[in-house]
Order: sequence, then structure tokens, then C-alpha cells
Amino acid sequence: AHRGPKALVRYEELRDDTLGTMERLYSALGIEVGREGLVRAVEKHAWENIPENEKGQGKFYRKATPGSWREDLTPDQVEIVEQVSAPLLKDLYPG
Repeated sequence: AHRGPKALVRYEELRDDTLGTMERLYSALGIEVGREGLVRAVEKHAWENIPENEKGQGKFYRKATPGSWREDLTPDQVEIVEQVSAPLLKDLYPG
């Protein structure tokens, strides 16, 4: 396992408060970044600012919808993801 600093970020947090989440992430990881640069990066990569021809099925930017995996994955795929991620989730969310 990686011994350096770690931070847990949920996609929902990134969608709800991208700048605040990124500031918290950089701080938790001990990465110094100027606020102006971070603001520019967040604005540049905001879903609303990505050209439509770069979004959609089969593209790098597929969706920006938390939980859309429920619509996209087959039951077999969900089972595989659950099996692979179960040990990590137990560590992150004990009890």
C-alpha cells in the first residue's frame, strides 16, 4: 500500500463543490497550489465548459451524473465491482 498521504474524495463532492473539494484535496496531500491556478483548472475542466463533441458514450467525458453506474453496468459487472472493492470499503467504512 502507498505510504504517503491519502485523501478520500467522493465524486458527489467534486460535483457539488469542485473548487472547495480540490482545495481540501491539495491541502490533505501537502501539495502547494496557488488559488488562481486552481480556479483556472476547475473552470477549464468544468463539465459545462467541455465541448459537446468530446462528451458522450465511448468518449473520455462520458457523463457527469453521480450514480449513473446503476443504469450502465449489468448485474454481473456490479457483482464484480462489489467483490473487488469490498475489502477497501470495509477498511474505509468499518462497522
